[in-house]
Amino acid sequence: MHPMARSHKVVGAIALTASALFVVPCGVTAASALRPLASGPPVVVWAESQPSAAESVVSGLVKQFNSTYPGGGNVSVDWINGEVLKTKTAVAMAGHNPPTVFYTFGGALLEQYIQAGDVANVSSALAADPAWKSVYAANNVFQPVTYKGSIYGIPANGPDFEIMWQNKATVQKAGGTPSPATWSAFMSDVSKLKKAGVSPIAISGKDLWPEMIWMQYLTLRFGGPTVFDKVNALQPGAWSQPAIMKAAQTVQSLAKVGAFEPAFDSVVFESGDADRLLANGQAAFEAQLYYDAANMRVWDPAFAASPNYSPFVFPSVPGGTGNPGDLVGLPAEYFALSAYASPNARKEALAWLKYETTSQTYNVKFLEDRGYTPMTSAAAKYLTTGKVPDGALVLKLYNIGTKAHYLQPYWDQDLPSSVITPMLTDIGELFDLTITPTQFASSLNAALAQARKG
Repeated sequence: MHPMARSHKVVGAIALTASALFVVPCGVTAASALRPLASGPPVVVWAESQPSAAESVVSGLVKQFNSTYPGGGNVSVDWINGEVLKTKTAVAMAGHNPPTVFYTFGGALLEQYIQAGDVANVSSALAADPAWKSVYAANNVFQPVTYKGSIYGIPANGPDFEIMWQNKATVQKAGGTPSPATWSAFMSDVSKLKKAGVSPIAISGKDLWPEMIWMQYLTLRFGGPTVFDKVNALQPGAWSQPAIMKAAQTVQSLAKVGAFEPAFDSVVFESGDADRLLANGQAAFEAQLYYDAANMRVWDPAFAASPNYSPFVFPSVPGGTGNPGDLVGLPAEYFALSAYASPNARKEALAWLKYETTSQTYNVKFLEDRGYTPMTSAAAKYLTTGKVPDGALVLKLYNIGTKAHYLQPYWDQDLPSSVITPMLTDIGELFDLTITPTQFASSLNAALAQARKG
């Protein structure tokens, strides 16, 4: 599912092959569920396009809900291509005319909509139903949709985060140790892999955002959450903080020792070439989205099902003050409600969201079957039944995501667009060794200054 395409990644829809999944950066075809026939105000949900099998799961839930809701339900879902949905939502918000329910990542963009009076406060509904509020397993799950103490969104999926992937057999064959927990152990593996003629790290450098994963994790490990908080607050000189400078120096050190595959800056994510390098043993590590596991099912199903394909948390760094268990990502993505919906429509929309997101059908057939982590502990138990593709792997990812105390929002989701574009460009130049860390910081400090003026 993983909704509107972020400026960086596969968070769009999922394209489905006959035997496996492939998560792609944009949506598939648009479609709409049949409009209900019941009387009463319509409850229109804008959602990311999915493969027909996935859409049919939600359509079935809609039919069940509409047939059982007192007086007859009025819910319908409009499935909209990822990039179209992103634009359509922005236009609707600008005109103060959102649908009854819309998708959001929370954070700064949602706050803009809240400040404009476009988003309904759902705090009282959740407070009146504590069992519902507590069913979502991730820590601090409502934090990204909380503004001035009030909640403005309902979780739509389990934790969404980036992780380190490895080919354990490749690491071991080179004499290294899989799942290195410290940077010194990781660099020891890098050295041994280089000597064995293996590219230590696979990366889709052409897209830039996979390089951002390394910068963001290293910054988080060196300095903790407050470093990006200052950048996000557009504080003057924030990109010159020591943790960011150390992160920039570290990625350049990796580039200088040849830790990435040859011509990494020409590798496109959607081609699957980086994943294939990992699968065939030409590379050993890859920092990527947790649900890239669904892509691996397409590129190399045997490797995807192998214990050699395994995730681990990004290593700690020497002198770092960040918690080594913190993740880059979100505790969930969300559904938000229009502030302009009638009381009856809002009541029904909340009833629908509870019905959908807490149901075993949604968590298993819509999320888990596609390689995404579920939202509830009850659904997570189903992963051990052997009825979910790669259930053991998804359960491991679920445990990593739900146990994380802190997930830092993606840089290219939580910053103004005027900062995101130069940031990604400059990160690419850092990896290409065409600018220095000092030049990187100077350039982005200038971008922050411009954003403050805007």
